Amino acid sequence: MNIEKENNTELFFKELKSKTCNPEILYNLSLKGIYLYKPLYLYKRIKYNEYVVDISLMNKQYFKIYNDRQYDRLIEKFEKYEDKKNSYNKNEYRELLILNEYIIKKLVNDNNNSYILTLLNEHSHISLYCLLKYNYISYKIFDYFKCDTIYYRIFLFITFYIAYYLKESINLSNISKYIGNYCVSNHFKNKFDKDIIALEFIIINICKDFINSICGDIELNNIHSKGSSAFSKVCGSFLFECKITYDKNNFIITNYKEYLLNENKLNDNRSENSYIKREDLWFGNKDLFNFNFKLKKYHLKYNERYNYSYQEIDKFSLIFRDKYLNDDELSKVLKDPEYILYKSENDTTMEHNYFYTIIIRCCVIGSLIYNNKSKFVINTLTELLNNYIPLSYNFKENRLYFEPTERDIGVFEDMEEWMEDYHNLFYYTISSTSNAKFNNIMKLLIFTICIFLANCALAKESGVFCRYNYNGVSKVYDPAYFDNEGNIVYAKTIEEYAKVLGPTWYGVSWCDNNTMVNSIGVLRYFQYSK
Repeated sequence: MNIEKENNTELFFKELKSKTCNPEILYNLSLKGIYLYKPLYLYKRIKYNEYVVDISLMNKQYFKIYNDRQYDRLIEKFEKYEDKKNSYNKNEYRELLILNEYIIKKLVNDNNNSYILTLLNEHSHISLYCLLKYNYISYKIFDYFKCDTIYYRIFLFITFYIAYYLKESINLSNISKYIGNYCVSNHFKNKFDKDIIALEFIIINICKDFINSICGDIELNNIHSKGSSAFSKVCGSFLFECKITYDKNNFIITNYKEYLLNENKLNDNRSENSYIKREDLWFGNKDLFNFNFKLKKYHLKYNERYNYSYQEIDKFSLIFRDKYLNDDELSKVLKDPEYILYKSENDTTMEHNYFYTIIIRCCVIGSLIYNNKSKFVINTLTELLNNYIPLSYNFKENRLYFEPTERDIGVFEDMEEWMEDYHNLFYYTISSTSNAKFNNIMKLLIFTICIFLANCALAKESGVFCRYNYNGVSKVYDPAYFDNEGNIVYAKTIEEYAKVLGPTWYGVSWCDNNTMVNSIGVLRYFQYSK
């Protein structure tokens, strides 16, 4: 127990509840260390003050903002986080911000700073939901960009976040039909253990039946009658009591004798309640979400993208250009980003086809960029599409990048009949239209793709480089890079290629040779063995 922190916490909440509440006093107490066990938006005397941002972030507590002063403070804080580069978990801090109507409006209209508040990967489903809720996107965009399935931990967070913080009508007790209570309670405690009001909501609406099945109603009522909050670890392995002003780690077992008697039952319950029905974890689950439109699964599976031959995909590309990107159709696509979604809806050849479904979504994003739509919306959609293809959005340049990863390279090297990778086909399909402005949105894609292809294409054995990093060694055939004038240059020496790769790689050697050089020209010798 941290006595100083306990005392600071008592002083903090005493000041918070006083009629003369001074935000600077609260901020200074927070700097000394407190247990912020309730969100500050619950307190009228400070909820509109910019110190809400500082205090909430330093204590990793959920918060809302309501005015421009708070928004400016928020941007200032996150710019400092961004300066730390990879030393902080972006989602961990960004998801603390509750996306009310005010903040969504600010993000949608801020084309300079909103990128630093964009939730990443599957967490972007929260932003997608709020964009729909506040009428910034249509149900059609929502349907096409939501994922077919969501990782269970993220799904739990999203579902509770929407139900509790956004006050949407969701029957949270139905979660247990698809995710076992052991997984549910464990994750909820880890994500919401600093918001004591949220924890009590979880106990009442999600975990109460499970607690009662082990401990009975009497024990649960006794705990609540003491004015403390109970939470269990399977909704738990034990039942804990924790006074709300105490350190979250300072738990005690309240019913130790009963716990010992029921220990085997608890362990059995843990085994029985660890199931996850992954295919049901999506926005189309009617037991949890009540949309007034039908959602569709598009069966996009990244690992199955090579189920077609190269010749088939090349043919798909030609068909798509002729059918959807001819001069007449292209003008409609550029006029209305959703046009291509409606046009493809009744095209049966598009169903369950990885190439078509991805290229359609790329066209939607391209049309949004072409029409200078909200960068926050574009960034959110790109983050979701990134679950299926290595695609990123350059916020400042307002362009898309395909970024092949190591796993793409590994797969592509094994596909001997493939002359080029998916990313190259995507690029040429989209960027070969009659509209130069639209093509230019994708123009920088060719830089990444050319490097990727040059590194992967089969060449003469004399041009084989071996590059080394913490994952081991990988072969590269005739590696290429771009010079300052944008020309493709093929590396001729291991020193040249090592300099291009930079310090993140241990070094480069000729394959079958025992001399390796790093990016600053230091040579190393090693024993080569076949």
